[in-house]
Amino acid sequence: MMPTLNLSQILRGPFNFLRPEPEEIRRLVPNAPDTLPFPLRIFLEDEAMTPLWGFPVLKSPDFERLRLSLQEYLVQEELAQASIHQRTTTNAVAYNQAWENYRTLLTRVLENVTLSSYGRNYPSIFWLIHSQDVARCLKDTPRRLCRLDLELGRNHGDRLKYKVFDRYQDRLLSTTYDLVNRLAMDTEEMEEELFPRLLRWMLDNVLIFTEDHISNTLVELDSYFRGYLKIDSRQFRRRRESLIAWHGQLLQHDASLRNVVTRLLEPRPDDRPSFLLNRRGYVSFLSRVASYDEATLLTPELVQVWENLLIKLKEFEIFRSLRRFAVPIRQEAFKLYGDFGNRLRPRGKSPDIALSSATRPMDFMAPWVVDPLIFRYGLVYDITDFSSLISDLRKIDAEAQDRSFRMMFRFQRRVNRLANSYRMKLEKYLGDGAFYSSRHPRDLLICAVRLQRYYVQALEEGLFFDRGLRVALNFGSYRLIPLRTGGPGAEAERYEFFGHGVVELTRLTTGKASREIEDVKNMLISQGYPEATVHRFFAPLVQKKVDMVDPQEERRQFFAYINSNGHLVNEGIVATGKFIEQLDMALGPVGLYRGTARDRGYLVLELVDGAKNDFRVGLRKLGLASLKGLDRLAVYEILDGEQIDPLSLVKIPRESLLRALDRDHLEETHS
Repeated sequence: MMPTLNLSQILRGPFNFLRPEPEEIRRLVPNAPDTLPFPLRIFLEDEAMTPLWGFPVLKSPDFERLRLSLQEYLVQEELAQASIHQRTTTNAVAYNQAWENYRTLLTRVLENVTLSSYGRNYPSIFWLIHSQDVARCLKDTPRRLCRLDLELGRNHGDRLKYKVFDRYQDRLLSTTYDLVNRLAMDTEEMEEELFPRLLRWMLDNVLIFTEDHISNTLVELDSYFRGYLKIDSRQFRRRRESLIAWHGQLLQHDASLRNVVTRLLEPRPDDRPSFLLNRRGYVSFLSRVASYDEATLLTPELVQVWENLLIKLKEFEIFRSLRRFAVPIRQEAFKLYGDFGNRLRPRGKSPDIALSSATRPMDFMAPWVVDPLIFRYGLVYDITDFSSLISDLRKIDAEAQDRSFRMMFRFQRRVNRLANSYRMKLEKYLGDGAFYSSRHPRDLLICAVRLQRYYVQALEEGLFFDRGLRVALNFGSYRLIPLRTGGPGAEAERYEFFGHGVVELTRLTTGKASREIEDVKNMLISQGYPEATVHRFFAPLVQKKVDMVDPQEERRQFFAYINSNGHLVNEGIVATGKFIEQLDMALGPVGLYRGTARDRGYLVLELVDGAKNDFRVGLRKLGLASLKGLDRLAVYEILDGEQIDPLSLVKIPRESLLRALDRDHLEETHS
């Protein structure tokens, strides 16, 4: 889970107007965690490296079509506005078709990001990125109008730019409200909850949708001053430059002003004097100084323009900083590459960086945006008869209860430290066990065996829960449920696993059919029912071999087998065929042996654990198990290599694990 961050920690400059400090951010964005999207961790191909931060967005042909259709519509809107001034007719067919093409794609995106968000701020991330596409197109509107008609562009281009934006804004809001109204009925949500809060704020600041960069000189805002504020941009900038020069001289000669600045504005040592003018109210204060000359500096009207503009400039820089976290993701075959540009990439790396296969980029054109279906290696461990032992524990004294729970807590902490050392992620506690996920089968395999050793160690220390430990490993499909827990930043976001993979692991660790009939018979007899009657009642089930126990298997401390009924009895470690297949592909060249333990043959892998120690694991195919609600599943037993007789080990040529295990199982079955 991502650590809690505040906005001032993640924003990246350079900043010409914004001071990225918590207090200023709080004034500008009082509810930033609920309004602004926070960048996500993006893991590199070498997952041991520190992850980068960003918004991973898939570069898909449909998303590129959305950008092109936006540009085509805005150009048609420019032609329509120009035709009004030129008193000519516009191409209504081309105009309407351009809008319809864009509206269709935009509606598709808005529906996707709204229905799939679940608190993950997909609408905000989309508008953060798409608003930049709008701004890049609109900033060139006056230039395009000049190419269309030089006189029209010079005299009216700046004003028409904002008429085009107003028209776009009206149509955008109408489309969004229509969609929200329809989705509110489908999702049983309030319209206000579905409408992107960030979009409202962005539309209130015209700079966000019409500019993509603003320097300290404000030269990029000439069009804004002339077309939107309707003031002389050159005069404003000239007066502001005079103000900067006058202010610098005043600070040098006026000790009382320096004292005020030091005490109230708390400038940084590296702050330029001109940066102080970006503090709200400071220019208004300076305009009351006796030596302030309105004839050459900002007039009272322009002072007010500057104070209002400052807020918009700082908001713009917040959005520009967040936009820079957008990371276009390119997919080639089964590999993903992220374009981190020059700002976000690690030093010495090319902008195009290979990413982990577990990266899940956002595809705004897809219904789920981020596909909830993932494939992971999973591990579940479960303590045998935990519930009944808890009931027994209540009958003993409080001190013994406390000691037992402390030992259980200590055992689980050891398991957690073990899992962290192998980069396994705790997905959920299961009361008497836990569910971990991983992207590495070898690490999961070693961790499972060491987990079993930890349990043996806990038993030697006196752990009360001594009936056994079941462990199951698989590689399967899981679906993620996004949950929002409240609180700031991405810390409030977490995911719950559900789906086939979890069901499979649960069935592999709870197969207890072998003892159920005998347990029920003993319970009924202990409650006073006649023994002969009980045996007679269960005789048909016994004759059908519903309840089968293999006493030879159960003499071992840890064991797993498939009984005559086809049910799995797991009191050790088992894995699915898919897990073994993935393990085989991931291992590469490793030592392979055959060995025996308690007169059973095992295929033995020689691995190296995290401490660079030799680590042996025995594998044996159990057969096809009937698991409740699932198709028959190939199950393999995993044995701690310490239980293998070292004198029995015979090195064999490296071959497919599945093929070798299946062949050994077939030979064992026919022997």
